[in-house]
Amino acid sequence: MVGGLTNLETGTGIVQARVKKHRWFDKILKCKDALIISAGWRRFQTLPVFYMDEDNGRHRYLKYTPEHMHCNMQYFGHFIPTNTGFCCFRRLDNVSNFRICATGVTLANAPTTSIVKKLKLTGTPFKVYKNTCYIQGIFNSNLEVQRFIGAKIRSVSGIRGQVKKACTDGQPGNFRATFEDKLKLSDIVFIRTWMPVDIPTLNLPILNHCEARLMRTKAQLANDTMVTPCDEYSFEVSLKFSHNLFFAI
Repeated sequence: MVGGLTNLETGTGIVQARVKKHRWFDKILKCKDALIISAGWRRFQTLPVFYMDEDNGRHRYLKYTPEHMHCNMQYFGHFIPTNTGFCCFRRLDNVSNFRICATGVTLANAPTTSIVKKLKLTGTPFKVYKNTCYIQGIFNSNLEVQRFIGAKIRSVSGIRGQVKKACTDGQPGNFRATFEDKLKLSDIVFIRTWMPVDIPTLNLPILNHCEARLMRTKAQLANDTMVTPCDEYSFEVSLKFSHNLFFAI
């Protein structure tokens, strides 16, 4: 059997696809975790980014794949013709459970869509004049303030406001804002926004199963290094009490 590649498949870039977790695979897939994709004549390992299309046209970042729904995926690799089916694996060695973790189909090559995720910035007021106050700690430069002029901000107590103008003096990033009611110096002000997510440029082609040097998944890395997430309040502290000696009267 003789096979070949077209001129389209020789280029590399961002590939957009639509995937769904296989019903027989017992776990869900994590974003930016090592994943092996078998599509056409190629088999390679990459770091995919999952997202969901919303009604307003925004492409919202997903940390995990849905349990019983389709979602979109972007990864860096060789271009594949549109509507090409593929399957995904987490590892190539023998496993006790079902091997295929997801299936999907390609949608486009080099898409112009931008994946975004939620970002919450918090700050505190340092000057309050009735409904006008000066906020610090949200931005780092006046250029960032210029970009967010007119954005909606809100305090923890529920008072809504708006970004007006950057301060010319003082620390860079301070700005003037107006609110519906007077704030207190102890209030916390936050702004909700969206930030773009970068696609990792990793593409490890698998030419030989026996000699393939692949990236370990996050679960394998945690098991090999025995690193488990811990909380600062979860440590068991052994307390030693000194015995007081009481003398007879």
